[in-house]
Amino acid sequence: MPLNIIIGLIALLVALVLYSFACWGAFRSKSITRRHVALLWIGFAFDTLATVMMAIAAGGLDLSPLPDLLHTVLALAVMLGMLIAAIAGTRAVTANDESARTAVARWVLAPWALWLIVFVWGMVSRGSQRM
Repeated sequence: MPLNIIIGLIALLVALVLYSFACWGAFRSKSITRRHVALLWIGFAFDTLATVMMAIAAGGLDLSPLPDLLHTVLALAVMLGMLIAAIAGTRAVTANDESARTAVARWVLAPWALWLIVFVWGMVSRGSQRM
């Protein structure tokens, strides 16, 4: 297995763990904290690293056939969702706005769930192709 695939898979698993701790922690505590925001940002950095490594291994973004295009587009869309969650959480924590912190904690599981669906889809449908 190529080194960039190994790095990408490890980074993706680290992103999954960090996103999960951040999103579920904020949801369970009913308020997003600095720790949750930090985990979101670090998770996003690992997610970006994983995406870059997978794109390098694929020789660019997979845009054909249609299932590869759909996976690529949805993966970028859910990454954007996690970025929005990190930005919204940062703004809520920085402003010390408890209502915003509560609001972010309520909806943060939505982008996480979509991210998880795309993660599982990629592992099931494309994982064996990369080996």
